[in-house]
Amino acid sequence: MTEQRERVAEFERRLEGGEELSDRSVKEIVEALRPQLQELARKQVELAKVELAPVGRQAGLAAGLLVAGAVFLHLFVVFLAVTGIYLLNEVGGLSLWLSALIVSGILLVIGGVLAGTGAGRLRGLDPKPRRTISTFQQNVEWLKGQFRS
Repeated sequence: MTEQRERVAEFERRLEGGEELSDRSVKEIVEALRPQLQELARKQVELAKVELAPVGRQAGLAAGLLVAGAVFLHLFVVFLAVTGIYLLNEVGGLSLWLSALIVSGILLVIGGVLAGTGAGRLRGLDPKPRRTISTFQQNVEWLKGQFRS
């Protein structure tokens, strides 16, 4: 009998504190929240995709510039090799190998500029989905609050 009185007193204290009482079990609460949690997870994934799409496009452009730079640098090596062949063949004349050397130098400059630009863009990217992380942390805090009350 005293145990029942203590439970009633505890119940009254909770009511006076403004706290809502629930006779639902944790399992029932989790089951009720499951559809909302699934929707929340889907929205988090969707937000991450939207947030990372521009970074992916910029990374693709930077990678394309790096590839273009690598192609020009490869052509530089090919032309430099051809220049060396002409140089050994034409020790006395300058016209053939000099023109090949000039073309090789131009290709070197173009390839270096493209590769440097692409590398600079890659260094400047921030792949961290900050908004997604922030909203996920807010959702976790909200969920913790639901279990505290």
